[in-house]
Amino acid sequence: MEIDNKYLFDYSFFEEPKKFKDLLLYQIGEIFCDDRAVVESHVHKNLFELTCVISGKGVIYAGNECKEVGKNDVFISLPYERHEIISDPVSPIRYYYIAFSYEKDSEFYKILYDNSMLSLSGSMRVYHSASILNTFPTLISAFESYNLPYSDTYFELSIKLLTIDICRFYQQIYTQKYKSPTISGEQNLYYKIMKYIDNNLTKIDNLTEIADDLNYNYVYISRIFKQKFGESMYSYFSNKKLELAKKLIDEGNMTITEISEHLNYSSIYVFSRIFKKRYGISPNTYKQNK
Repeated sequence: MEIDNKYLFDYSFFEEPKKFKDLLLYQIGEIFCDDRAVVESHVHKNLFELTCVISGKGVIYAGNECKEVGKNDVFISLPYERHEIISDPVSPIRYYYIAFSYEKDSEFYKILYDNSMLSLSGSMRVYHSASILNTFPTLISAFESYNLPYSDTYFELSIKLLTIDICRFYQQIYTQKYKSPTISGEQNLYYKIMKYIDNNLTKIDNLTEIADDLNYNYVYISRIFKQKFGESMYSYFSNKKLELAKKLIDEGNMTITEISEHLNYSSIYVFSRIFKKRYGISPNTYKQNK
């Protein structure tokens, strides 16, 4: 997945997971997001993924539920779940991540795929743990040197111990009274606006449509958005459209005119002018260079 980031360190094995006995590793790494970064909505395979926040903050979506996370927070994503991360524009999120599972005949598969784990709602899958965060540099080092004596065993056993710790923690949730997290009405509205724009880039003709569909005054939601995001709704909307335009040019399946029409620009000349202002090069020249 390509996103704007300041730093990315990634090992991915989604086509063929790396095996450590009965442990299946799909991905491990670290990312420091840019202030506009969004890990776009995607559906997981049959695996669990941990997101461990090093610094900054953001919002993590599990299906249609969202949860704010910050430093030392750990979020667990479930198999076949739709997942998305939005970095905070003021304090960009930096996090470790690992995606893994086990062979179906493994005892650890039975532990991890317990019904009580699989039924946890998105808002209940965040907990504060600096200790888990501190294990990741050692984990990544052990993975990189897995061909050295005992490194693969150390990596395997560390993930299994992590699995047990996670399951023990979440089992406790069912014996405790759950208290719903508080997200202010303005915060919730801000995320709704972002989500609406992201999901309707090619359909929006006028930003006032957002206010109409969300049943809010346009001036009010404009103020809330700028206050929370640091830039205007129009600027966010325009930048998102240009990012999509660039992606469509990269894919090479549409002409510049078709892209302009697809993204609802009034004319190809307007599209070219705005694209050049953002990227310093016309869309035609960008396509030729590619």
